[in-house]
Amino acid sequence: MSRKSKNLQFRSNFEQTVAQVLKEFDYEPFRVPYTIHRHYCPDFVHDPSGTLVECKGFFREGDTKKYTSVRDSLPRNQRLVFVLMNPDKKVRKGGKLTMAAWCEKEKIKWYNVDTLQELIKDVTNTGGN
Repeated sequence: MSRKSKNLQFRSNFEQTVAQVLKEFDYEPFRVPYTIHRHYCPDFVHDPSGTLVECKGFFREGDTKKYTSVRDSLPRNQRLVFVLMNPDKKVRKGGKLTMAAWCEKEKIKWYNVDTLQELIKDVTNTGGN
């Protein structure tokens, strides 16, 4: 789909200036998905169940995207779970979403210090998956 129309909305005056010279070029005709390769080192791993455990007291800038990317990159026989120091802590300063609510929204199981026995039970009795 070509976007050569004369009624284009450019993102900057600079793009508009360049477009006046690059008349045979389409402006933003499509999107290109990309991946940034990183490595993740889980805090704890229960090999028999494939459970990766991440202990979190708070989320740094970019952590929510990082952990959804980690979750989405795992093979079927592994899963990511969190142990939250304070499940009611807000994901962002001034935000409304808590860390526990974020986990639930992203369908990532979470525990806290008081429910660690439940985590042990989950991975040993059900295989964790």
